[in-house]
Amino acid sequence: MRRTRQAGFTLIELVVAVSLLAVMMVLLYSGLTFAFRSWDAGELNGRRETDRRLGENFLRRELTELFPMRWKDPMTLRFALDGQRQTLRFVSSRPPDVAMGGLSLVGLAVEPGPGRTSNLVMRRAMPDDRALDFAPLEKGTATVLLEDVDSVTFSYFGSDSDMADPRWSDTWTQARIPQLIRMSVRNGDGTELPAMTFRVTLGAEAGCLENSFQRVCSPRRS
Repeated sequence: MRRTRQAGFTLIELVVAVSLLAVMMVLLYSGLTFAFRSWDAGELNGRRETDRRLGENFLRRELTELFPMRWKDPMTLRFALDGQRQTLRFVSSRPPDVAMGGLSLVGLAVEPGPGRTSNLVMRRAMPDDRALDFAPLEKGTATVLLEDVDSVTFSYFGSDSDMADPRWSDTWTQARIPQLIRMSVRNGDGTELPAMTFRVTLGAEAGCLENSFQRVCSPRRS
């Protein structure tokens, strides 16, 4: 009798095939994981760029409506504008609420957010009757402009007199309005966003009174 040989795989061939299949599955999983991570990173960067542009446009609109109000204090001849390295406070001609009228105090600063994150927050409030300082901002309405922000740095360009050349400064408490305001933002992951520069459209003598004999900067009273 003739023996017929049955076709099949040996144990070694099965082990090799399973090993190759496992390697292919690992490579496929790694490729998909890398693709998903790249997608998430691209989406996150795109969302950050969109948020940055929205925040920049919003701040640009706010600063173009900066109002040259002076504190109602006979001993204070400065504008209601306090520019520090990490905070900026000024007066806007836009009301603090759609149902309200008048001017509004505006403050920009980094504040703690949920968890361990921090956000760039804008606060708005209506000046009090005496309008002596920015104290109402402590209880003002907060709006998040940029999320997951580690720090924000402001700098100011201008001169404090007609005889001085304009220059950049880390703080601004002069009797004039700065010509430019620059804001640098560091994200929570340590990356730096491109600096945003805003032009203040008010002239250096905004809010001053003139007479026929001389030009003096006297506070306007309302």
